[in-house]
Amino acid sequence: MKKSPYSLGLIGFGNIGKIHYDALTKSGQTDFQLKAIADLSTQSVDDSVEFYDDYRELLKNPNIQAVSINTPPNTHYQLVMDALRGGKHVLVEKPPALVVAQCEEMSVCANQQERVLFMSFHARYNLSVEAAKEELADKNIEGIDIQYSEYAPNYHATPGWIFNPEIAGGGVLMDSGINALSVVTYVLPDWVSFSVKDAKLKKAEGFKVETEAHVGFSFGSKGSGTLSMDWMNKGTEVRQVTFTVGGDTYAVDIVKNIFSKNKEIRMSVDASREIVDQESEYKQSLRLRLKQSLNSSLSSEYRGVYRDFAGHLAEGKSLISTKELAFIQEAYRQGNI
Repeated sequence: MKKSPYSLGLIGFGNIGKIHYDALTKSGQTDFQLKAIADLSTQSVDDSVEFYDDYRELLKNPNIQAVSINTPPNTHYQLVMDALRGGKHVLVEKPPALVVAQCEEMSVCANQQERVLFMSFHARYNLSVEAAKEELADKNIEGIDIQYSEYAPNYHATPGWIFNPEIAGGGVLMDSGINALSVVTYVLPDWVSFSVKDAKLKKAEGFKVETEAHVGFSFGSKGSGTLSMDWMNKGTEVRQVTFTVGGDTYAVDIVKNIFSKNKEIRMSVDASREIVDQESEYKQSLRLRLKQSLNSSLSSEYRGVYRDFAGHLAEGKSLISTKELAFIQEAYRQGNI
C-alpha cells in the first residue's frame, strides 16, 4: 500500500525558497504535498497552497506535518526551535545556524519533541558526489583539494543580505564553503575528524565579508588538505573537490556533474558518455536516475534532498551535521581579513 505524502509548509519564499518550491511541485516527487507558504512578502502561488505573512500562523496549522526553512541564516535558529516546539518535523537550509552551539540546541530540542531535524546540504545530492562516495568507500583518502571560484554578484544583488555578516554569518566560507565541506564530510567516513591548520581571508573593496579564502587543514590520522575559494572570479566557474589515494586522483566536478579518476571520466550526466563498470548494481541504478534527472543539476540536487528527508521521516531519524560549521568557525578564528 502506497504511503500518503507528507504535508509540508515552506517558510521563506525568496530565491532559495522558489527552488524548493520547484523541487516540490515541478519535479514529479510524490513524497511531499506542499500545503502552505509563509513569507513576509505576499506572492501569488497555486490556489491549493495557503499563504501566510506570519510563519507562526503556518505553524499553528494542524494539517502541516513538516516545514522547510529557507530564510536568511540568522533566522534559522529561532525558526527551527519554534517549528520543533510547534510539533513539526524540520528541514533547514545551509548553514543550519550561525554557530555550532545553536545547532546543538536545535538537536536537543528535536530529541525532546520527538521530531526529525534534517540539516540540508544540497551539494551532497549532486550525482557526481554520490558516485565519488561509492567509488571511494573502501579507499584510504590521503589528500583533499577543494577549489571553488565564481563571481558572486552574478547570483546575489549588491548590497544584499548575503554580503551582510550579521545576517549571513560570513562570506564565501559560510555560503559556498559549507557546501564544499559537506561534499567532503559526505564522502569520508563519519568518524573522520578535521583540524584547521591555517587560514587566510581577504575581502574585496566595498565588501563587509570575506570574498576570498585559503585554508589548510588536516583530517583523520595523516590526511592533509587545502581549500581555496574566490567570489570575485569573472572567468570560468569552478566547483571541484579532488581526493588523492596513493598515486591516483579522484575529482568531483560539481559544475559539470562529472566524476573522474586520473582525469578519465567515470560518471557524467552527459548522456553521450558511458558509466564505467556496468556490473555494479549501484552504477546501473545511477544510470536510470541520470535518465530521469531534471535538466537542471540544482533541481536534481534538491529532489535528492527531499527524497532523503522523506527517508529520514520514515525512519524517525534526524540528520545532524555540524563538522562543516565547526570547520568554518575555526577558520574565522584563525584567519585575519
